[in-house]
Amino acid sequence: MAELLRTKRITRAIGAEVHNVGVEGANLRDSATIDQLHAALMEHQVLVMRDAHLAPAAMAALGRSLGELGARHHSYTTHPDCDDVVVLDWHGDMLPDAAEWHADMTYKPVGPFASILQAVIVPPTGGDTLWANLYAVHDALDPGLRADLEKLEAVHDMGAFRTPAYRSGGNAGIDEAIVAAGSAVHPVIAHHPVTGRPYLNVSESFTRFVIGVSAPDSARMLTMLFDLINRPEFHMRLRWEPGTLTIWDNRATQHYAVADYLPDRRVMHRVAVATDARA
Repeated sequence: MAELLRTKRITRAIGAEVHNVGVEGANLRDSATIDQLHAALMEHQVLVMRDAHLAPAAMAALGRSLGELGARHHSYTTHPDCDDVVVLDWHGDMLPDAAEWHADMTYKPVGPFASILQAVIVPPTGGDTLWANLYAVHDALDPGLRADLEKLEAVHDMGAFRTPAYRSGGNAGIDEAIVAAGSAVHPVIAHHPVTGRPYLNVSESFTRFVIGVSAPDSARMLTMLFDLINRPEFHMRLRWEPGTLTIWDNRATQHYAVADYLPDRRVMHRVAVATDARA
């Protein structure tokens, strides 16, 4: 197969910039290009395309070329021209809700396969996003600890989304939001459905409790794992520009949107891809 994409690694741990006129020009009907895009995603976990400037419908089309799109998010608004595109708009004294390490929506039995995020308005400074390679975090664990963690499962729920639920509806609002969002139990060490590689599957945003151990032991264990995820040798950091577009594999990565730009405005468009058509 001809090489349609050129990639340049961002860090040794994770991420690559993609350079290809076809993709950046929204030539999304070329199945060979999309196959190579998927292969690059499996290798690098996060792909960055500068100057993409995809319209909302084109973002959704790119998502559909990778798999079935996800259901509408329970807390965010969607683009008026395309219900499949979530609009993330933070400014003034608003408090962004993604300044925590997380993989998207792990409180669902099956989280989204991938996310596509494009910068629309960026602040003059700040507003970067970081990603962590959860394969590398797993591999850094002591072998004995890895073996113990392979036997464990943990509860994931909606985390800080409780706050707007409480402010709008009190205790009953929290109860309703938790029922609507759901919760799920996942293995602490999961295995990627395409690569087969093991990765650490807990996050400070959504993982609440390790099944089968005491509350103090669960808290200590999770804190230790969260601290490991936070080590910079597992990370890449992206400075956004208008039109920068990223695609990341939500399964073996986590991301952190740095909330250091307020009161300036940051507007992003996002598409969630629920299923991997090539898995």
